[in-house]
Amino acid sequence: MLDLTTRDDRAPDLLDAALAERDATPVLSTMLRLVVADDHPLYRQGIVRALDGDGRFLVIGEAGDGVSALRLIRDLRPDVALLDVRMPILDGVDVVHALALHGPDVPVVLLSAFSDKQLVDSALDAGAAAYLTKTQDREEICRRLATIAASEGMLSPGRLKPHDRLAGRHGSWCPRLTHEEHEVLQLAAKGLDKLAVAHLLGLAEGDVRRHASGVTRKLDADTLDDAVVRAITLGLIR
Repeated sequence: MLDLTTRDDRAPDLLDAALAERDATPVLSTMLRLVVADDHPLYRQGIVRALDGDGRFLVIGEAGDGVSALRLIRDLRPDVALLDVRMPILDGVDVVHALALHGPDVPVVLLSAFSDKQLVDSALDAGAAAYLTKTQDREEICRRLATIAASEGMLSPGRLKPHDRLAGRHGSWCPRLTHEEHEVLQLAAKGLDKLAVAHLLGLAEGDVRRHASGVTRKLDADTLDDAVVRAITLGLIR
C-alpha cells in the first residue's frame, strides 16, 4: 500500500525506509499554519482536531470544496495547504493547478483515500509537494506531515521548475465543466456576447449567465473573457 509519495522519491519502499531512519517525531522550528479542505465534515473535523492537538500545527482555515479552499489559501497565506483530492466544484488537483498559474506560493499536500499510481503521479505532476493517504491513522498523518514540512525543498506549485510541473500534457487534468458550460465557453471564445449565445443555443439569457458564472468559477477567473484566455492556455478550447 502506497502511504506517502513526495516529488523526490515515488518508490514507497525506499521512502518508508528513509522515513524510518528519521526521528519519529520531527521538531519544527515554528508552528505550521495550515488550511485544511475535505468535503466530508466528520473526517475534516477529526483531522483538524488531531492537527490542533499535535502541538506542531495551527489550523487557520477549513473548507469543504476546492473553490472555498482556494479562496482561503489566497486570503490567509498558510504555510501549507492540506487538501483532499476528491472535492466538489474544484478538486485538490484543480486547486494545485490554479496555484501554479496564479499563486500564492503555498505548498500543497494532497490527502486521499486512493493510492492509485496514475492519480498520485497526476497530483505530483500538477505541482503537489506530497501525497498522503487516508488509510493511515490521524496521528501517523500528523507525523508524516511534520516530516514533509521539516524536509528541505517543499515548494509551492508555482515555484517548481518547468520540467517538474505538468507542461503541455493537459489530458491528466481538466476542470469539470458541464456540456452547457463548455458550449458557452467555446462560443464566448468566438466573440459572441451572452445574448447571442442564448439565441444560438436556444437558452434563456439567465441560463447562459449561470453557465458563464460556472465557467469563471471553475477556471478561477474574474470574467468570462479571462476564463476564455485561461481555457486556451490550458488547452480546453482552441
